[in-house]
Amino acid sequence: MLSIAFLLGGSVGCVLAAASNGEGAQELSEYLADYLTLTQEGELPRRLWPVIWGQMKYVLAVLVLTLTALGTVGMPLVFWVRGFSLCFPAACFCRIFGWRGLLPAFILFGLPALLWSPALFLLGTPGLLSAQRLLRRSLGESAPPLNPAIWYRAVACAGLGLSAGLLEYWVVPVLLRGVAQVVL
Repeated sequence: MLSIAFLLGGSVGCVLAAASNGEGAQELSEYLADYLTLTQEGELPRRLWPVIWGQMKYVLAVLVLTLTALGTVGMPLVFWVRGFSLCFPAACFCRIFGWRGLLPAFILFGLPALLWSPALFLLGTPGLLSAQRLLRRSLGESAPPLNPAIWYRAVACAGLGLSAGLLEYWVVPVLLRGVAQVVL
């Protein structure tokens, strides 16, 4: 269920990026070119805590939804949003720059995704099962309590999310600066 939600979000993101045309495509092209120019010149302002929060908020949302019956609906929604937020900007780079846009898209979105996506799925799968158990319990059915091993996963996933944020803050700008010269 979570994989399907993630793939649907990514598919919608790709379709919306491909559908941009006319004035919207022109504005998107200018925005991405300006972004890469600022990155190339090293003038793109970034602060550490907002970058880390950008990666950690999804892991924290999944953890909170694990502890509630609302997680049965909320968790697939979080996965849909995360799939969309991965694929839409990457598809925009490819839409505007063609094959040359694939490399900056991978550096900006793919490298951190190598860390946050396993964390999201490692925590989301048992989290969804836990939320379903809580829903059954709230409906009066007998269901086992929360598996305590989920807390070990939560710590490991928080470490992966933190690592993705640090990677995005320190490594991605350096790599993107070099790639911006090739794309522009």
